[in-house]
Parts: sequence; structure tokens; C-alpha cells
Amino acid sequence: MISDNPFATPQAPLTPSADAVAATGREPLLFVAAMIVAAAVVFFGSTAVQWILDLGSYRERLPQYLPSMLANWLGGLVAYAAAVLLLVHYQRERHGIASFKPLAGLLVGFGVAYLIATMIVSTAVSYLSVHFYQWAFEQDSRTLWMALYGQVNSLINLILGCLLPLWLVLRLARSRCEPMASGQAAALPSWHVALAVALCFTALIYKLFTVLGYAALYLYSGADGWQSLFMLSSCVLPFVIVMTAVRTHLPAQLSRFAAGRVLACALVLLALWMVAIVLASDLVAFAAYNSLNSSSLPLYLLPPAILLLALLWPLARWCTGWFLAEQLARSAP
Repeated sequence: MISDNPFATPQAPLTPSADAVAATGREPLLFVAAMIVAAAVVFFGSTAVQWILDLGSYRERLPQYLPSMLANWLGGLVAYAAAVLLLVHYQRERHGIASFKPLAGLLVGFGVAYLIATMIVSTAVSYLSVHFYQWAFEQDSRTLWMALYGQVNSLINLILGCLLPLWLVLRLARSRCEPMASGQAAALPSWHVALAVALCFTALIYKLFTVLGYAALYLYSGADGWQSLFMLSSCVLPFVIVMTAVRTHLPAQLSRFAAGRVLACALVLLALWMVAIVLASDLVAFAAYNSLNSSSLPLYLLPPAILLLALLWPLARWCTGWFLAEQLARSAP
């Protein structure tokens, strides 16, 4: 009978502790929460100020544009949350950070820096927008220029108003953070990766649908602007499908987040799904053109819509297996 050597040096467990896993999973979400709070202060604060000043009959115009404002703000939060999640995980893995210290100070500092940077960037962009609008309205293709300007404006605000303050805060506090011990194995709940892929994918499709809707004059042609909220709500089901598909294809814990692979997975998934949408749209257009009864058009739209949503599941799992194959191989027994 073989017994264990009582004089052998005790070995540390290969799996990380529950506290380490909880800290790794909790801290990036806290930065996302701090961003949401700061963004809410900016949005509702600016709306309250304009309501009090009532410049240009703002109170009368607010009910008309409030649905579009809320949809744009909520859709922007999806993109901001995805970007913050990617950057925090990227900084943690790049610099071998086990825990951000001091966490409360970093969250408050990020929130304050976000507020200041957003106000500065918004003021500068508003000043430059006056000259752009004067030029754009004189062009024949002003709708296209306005759609492109909106996306460039949102990208500038994301980079300079959110990601740059976050990077500076994490950079200044890097020396105080708790580093990973030599040979320490990191652990991350896999639903973080699934959440990041779903957020990136949803933000991209919402931006794309917004541009297409603006170009087609659907979002801003109505009197109430509820079309934008409807478009945002149509992204909820794809978000749930993608997150569930990625989560069920991954093990419970991962050793890396791999922000670059997560973003690439969402981009390729979007490209594949857009190809499927174009093919389905061509088939629907051909069927509707040959149909003598225009009232039957919804019957042609419903089956392709269901098929496209169902197609998201295998596409998301395939992209996960392609870009996160290393994670799946490490977790295999």
C-alpha cells in the first residue's frame, strides 16, 4: 500500500480561491456601474438645466424628442459598458493585476473624470458642430453626412470622454494595485466573456440600425420619435441569444478574458449575420415583388425574421469556438 510522504512540502491548490474569483469578476462590473451613474448624472442633469432655462421652447419640444433621446442614451450606454468592460479586463491582464487598489477611490475618480471630460468634449464638439451643420445642409447628400457625423461624434465622446479618463485613472493607480503572485493562476467567470461579446454585438447592430434608420428617414420623420425606442427594444432578443449561446459553449471559469479576441468574435459574428440578413432581404423583396397582394407582406417578413434570430445561436457558438479555442482547450479534461 502506497501512502503520501508526510515530509513532503505542501502544495498550493491549482484552482484559485473563491475570493480571488469573486474579486476578478466583481471589479470590472463596478467600473461599468460607475460609468452608468456618471452618464445618468450628465444626461438627466443637462436635461434638467435645459428644462429650467427653457431656451427655444425646450419644454414644449421635450415630449416630442424624449423617446429618441432616451433610446440614444440607452443605446450609447450599451457601447460604453462594452468598452469599459474590455478596457478594464485588458489592463488587468496586460499588467498582471490581481486586484485594483484603492477600489473606492478609483471608482470615484473615474466618475469625476468622466463628468469633467464629457462636459469638455461635448462643449468642444458643439462649437465645431455649428460650422459642420452650416456646411452639411448645403449638400445634396446631407442625410448621409448627418448620419456619419452622428457616429463620429459618438465615437469621439466614447474615446475622449470615457475611455481616456478610465485609462488615466488606472494608469495613475497602477503602482498601488495588488499584483498577481508569481505562478498564480487567474480565474474569471465565463459569463463575463459572454456578456462582453453580447454587449459588443448589440452595440454594433444598434449603431448600424440607427444609421440605416436615419438614412431612410424613419427615426426622425415621426412626430413622437417612438421608432427609436422600438429599434432599441428589437436588440434585446439578439443580446439574450448571443449571451446565452456563448455562455453555454464556455466552461464555468476561464483563465483569460482576451479582450481582443472578444471584440473580434463580436465583429465576425456581426459580419456573418449581416450577410444572412442581406440574403434574406433579397428573398423577401423578390417574394413581395411577385406578390399581387401587398397586405400579405408581413407573412413574408415573419419567417425570415424568426430564421435570422435562430441563426444567431449556431453562429455565436461557432465564433466562440473559433476565437476562444485556446480557452476551450485549456478547460478540457
